Amino acid sequence: MSHELLDLEEWGLVLNKMLKFHFNISEEIKAVVQAIRKEMKPELIPLAEDKATFGKQVKKAIREMWSLEYEVDELQSKFAESIGKLDLDNLDVDFIEDMMLKSKPLQSVLQDIRDRQKAKLEDIKKLYGDAIKDLEPMKVVRPAKKEIAAEAAADKPAEPAPAAAEAPAPVAATA
Repeated sequence: MSHELLDLEEWGLVLNKMLKFHFNISEEIKAVVQAIRKEMKPELIPLAEDKATFGKQVKKAIREMWSLEYEVDELQSKFAESIGKLDLDNLDVDFIEDMMLKSKPLQSVLQDIRDRQKAKLEDIKKLYGDAIKDLEPMKVVRPAKKEIAAEAAADKPAEPAPAAAEAPAPVAATA
């Protein structure tokens, strides 16, 4: 049973085209908002809202792709930590064998991530393929994982405030 490998070049190309697509959507929203302000066209508000909602969906797909890349980065860091600093002058068969044994469990984890990346890539190509096929890729440095988590939390709708406890009814004053 052979696994079809993830084409990392295609992954990067699709991700960069999605970034360009999101940028284009943002520019369209800006133009609509400016038209609403300058030309006093409140009838464009639903269009701006629809574009903003769609932009959030595209951004979510990009974040999901980045999330999978973070998983690969973490796995690579764990492997690097597990083998420690390599002393190239004193490598022996035992060390190499130990390193291979340590990498075995990580290989199955990596394969799982790669399988999810392939599935995500296919989903994105199905959903957005026609929209991004002619776009020039937009290279963006992937933000730190913490920044993405904070940004994702900021994009979620605010939770309604818990209902305030009802104050007891005022007691009638007696004289």
